[in-house]
Amino acid sequence: MAKQKTRDHSLTKKSIIAGGLIGTGGFFIAKAIGLIYSIPFSSILGSDAYMAYYGTAYRIYSYILNVFTAGAPMAIATMTAKYITRKNYKTVLNVHRLSILAMSLLGFLGMIVMIALSGVLAGAMTEGTQDGIDIMTKVLCILAIAIFFVPILSAYRGFIQGNKEMEEFAFSQAFEQIFRVAFLLGVGCLLVYAFHMSSVYALYAAVLSTSVAAIAGIVQIAHFSKGTEQSLRDQAEHQTQRVIPIKPLLKEFILLCIPYLLYAVIGYANDIFDAVLMPIGLKYSNYSVEQIQTMTSAVNYVGIKLTAIPMILSPGFVSAIIPHITSALETGNIKSVRKDILDCINIVLFIGLFLSFAILFYAKPLFYTLYYTSDLELSANAVQWIAIEGLFGTITPVVSSMMMACRMRKKLLSQMIVAAVVKSIIMVPMVMWWGVAGNVISTILTYGWIILYSLREMARAYSINFHSTIKIAIQTAICLVAMGLVMFGLQYLGLGAAQGSRMLCFGGMLLNGIISSVVFFGLALYFGIIQRLFHFRFKKRIA
Repeated sequence: MAKQKTRDHSLTKKSIIAGGLIGTGGFFIAKAIGLIYSIPFSSILGSDAYMAYYGTAYRIYSYILNVFTAGAPMAIATMTAKYITRKNYKTVLNVHRLSILAMSLLGFLGMIVMIALSGVLAGAMTEGTQDGIDIMTKVLCILAIAIFFVPILSAYRGFIQGNKEMEEFAFSQAFEQIFRVAFLLGVGCLLVYAFHMSSVYALYAAVLSTSVAAIAGIVQIAHFSKGTEQSLRDQAEHQTQRVIPIKPLLKEFILLCIPYLLYAVIGYANDIFDAVLMPIGLKYSNYSVEQIQTMTSAVNYVGIKLTAIPMILSPGFVSAIIPHITSALETGNIKSVRKDILDCINIVLFIGLFLSFAILFYAKPLFYTLYYTSDLELSANAVQWIAIEGLFGTITPVVSSMMMACRMRKKLLSQMIVAAVVKSIIMVPMVMWWGVAGNVISTILTYGWIILYSLREMARAYSINFHSTIKIAIQTAICLVAMGLVMFGLQYLGLGAAQGSRMLCFGGMLLNGIISSVVFFGLALYFGIIQRLFHFRFKKRIA
């Protein structure tokens, strides 16, 4: 009982900020590993085309995975948090068993669909050569295997998330990524450098690593979950409430999944647009085949890796938002709902602005020192635009998840449908005219509308005043201007300029980043932004 009491009063269970930051920490470690491994991996592949296949295939995989499973983990977390709040522990265990079975079936269906569509998608996403289509088809088929295993892992994570076990939720993300990268680089190096095989086999091993890591992740989190399940069983022995049977639970699960599923289908359509519509627009532009491959590689491989850094805020805070807001609404604690919404939006905005600005500024020296590219200027320009898109891609999922958790799903989905239709219409011509910039502008227009609409609806429904958010945005912009001036000044002096020795350039970029970051956070402390966001004050020294 004492152990359970300690568990219930842990900081991560009490604070959505702590839970969100811990969840973000796990994703940050996972994405940082992903960013680091991409450096040697791009050298192993040594081809813009192979890098483009790898990055583009993962966008298709992510979309199909989200279509078949994205609603389910959120529904699992919501139901778990709901019945724990009601102290119906036997029902929580039933939800856990039901979720594993449901996710296994959904994952199997997703795998079959991706294999069936692999040939058609490969033809649309490659430059049209038969070799390119064959390679992409094989990559998609191998990657489809992961769509069976990853949903099972998601079922366990949804259960852990609903229990507000954010430390394990974060650890699971990092563990899976470490295992995946170890397999990817180990097997890739063995095939290319030891057995002297074509680098295309390293590409195949890389996509297979997702399935291998998912299996390892299932074993790890299932072992951890045994303790949580036993704790629930112990509490269930004293339960007097009626247990909800499986059939009503299945109905509730489906009804919760439908809006989340629609949210996934519409909300993650941007991956399909970038993977399919952007290459179509580029084909009708004035760019050559080589330039299109370079831009596609920069956007779908390096750009995704870099913008994944600020975008980790989304899954980190979304994982905390759902159980906290669900519990607050179950108990009628509207004050807590207001506080949680403002805390999440303000923190994500502040950190997202800082990270996205840094990626935009350092895109060229990062490419120069770390990544393979046949056209530095073109690649860097593409990543700079994607950095701007990454900011909107960070904020939009957080705001949208708040709308879902706050039971305003129909309103959100109607606007998301409008936004998706608008983007599908304007994206190809905008890419034809302005290249990657046109793609990003179309995203800003549609994501921006969803953000503004959602904030307005939440303000009306829960009487939320976003003046603090506006103030933080203005003050953060001032900090970024000062940071940018320091960055330009240091780069003018040679620190981080994309020229000369790559090692010296990388070291100069790091030093430039450290000094500029000190200026940014020093000003943020001066304005009191950090103190307000994380609810602390500096103690005055007593004379």
